[in-house]
Amino acid sequence: MEFKDLRIKIIETSKLMLKLGLTVGTGGNVSVRCSDNDRFLITPSSLPYETLKPEDIVMVDINKGTHEGRNKPSIEYQLHRSVYLARNDVRAVVHAHPPIASALAVSRKPLPLITDACTIAFKDKVRVAEYGAPGSHELAINTVEALGNNTAVFLSNHGILCTGDDLDTALERCVILDKATLTYILSLLAGTPVCLKPLTD
Repeated sequence: MEFKDLRIKIIETSKLMLKLGLTVGTGGNVSVRCSDNDRFLITPSSLPYETLKPEDIVMVDINKGTHEGRNKPSIEYQLHRSVYLARNDVRAVVHAHPPIASALAVSRKPLPLITDACTIAFKDKVRVAEYGAPGSHELAINTVEALGNNTAVFLSNHGILCTGDDLDTALERCVILDKATLTYILSLLAGTPVCLKPLTD
């Protein structure tokens, strides 16, 4: 089977996303760019993560948008595709619905760089993409615009999307974003948070 190791890693990441409370049920989606740079693998639509097998993972052509496999790709496969088209440096994408970070997505407020972990995980404040319906062209376009050259973005009234050089990094950024959001909300209750500046290269 082509790219079997990547398929297995996607399944492991999806299960971990669920275990960490970053989503529920079949929510969210996980993808990784293939070594040929022309295709990516993504979780299928509406199949429980616990039951996934390597052959369930769907292959998508980045340039054409066509897909192959025995299942339909996640409803958000065009969202992932748009990120890969816009960002050649992105090797993996995790889209999740963590309850705490989603609070900022719903209130449509960006997350400043409030901790050292944020300055390492994100290049600047995490912005909020304008609303687009799930699976829509608008969602894909708005997400890419708000993401810019950063590593994470909030999706209005929806959830979050994090990128990385690999799936471990993308998933870790989801965790950092969710926990940093909680810290930020608590700091607003405690007083006025003092934010940090982006790290320089």
